[in-house]
Amino acid sequence: MVKIISNSEGDTFAIGAKIGKSLKVGDVVICNGQLGSGKTALTKGIASAFNIKNVHSPTFTLLNEYEGDVKLYHFDAYRISESDWMDCGFDEYLYGDGICVIEWGENIKGILPDNIIDVSISPNTQCGDNSRLFLIKGAKL
Repeated sequence: MVKIISNSEGDTFAIGAKIGKSLKVGDVVICNGQLGSGKTALTKGIASAFNIKNVHSPTFTLLNEYEGDVKLYHFDAYRISESDWMDCGFDEYLYGDGICVIEWGENIKGILPDNIIDVSISPNTQCGDNSRLFLIKGAKL
């Protein structure tokens, strides 16, 4: 497990870019943390590693698809159950031709592949209100 501190949105973007550079087609990244913790900023950084810009949260659409050097599938699983995920056919993306980034991935963890990259974001109030602690499991950074 890798521990990284972020003190700004820029730091979070850079952490995402570092993770992105380690990814390949077929990888699944889940981002877990409170509302406003930086999950979308992290995803923007991941996307930048593949020359993808204009990333935004899929909160109301559940899925945003981006074309760059690879396809990036950006999910929001905040309001979806494992059975709903399967009913929507989203499981096919997990084994498809791109990289999946799933915000709130802990909500569907039971149906995800074993080899996910798991990113947990928590407040790091000892270092200020904007500071975050990133715990990253499964990534080769």
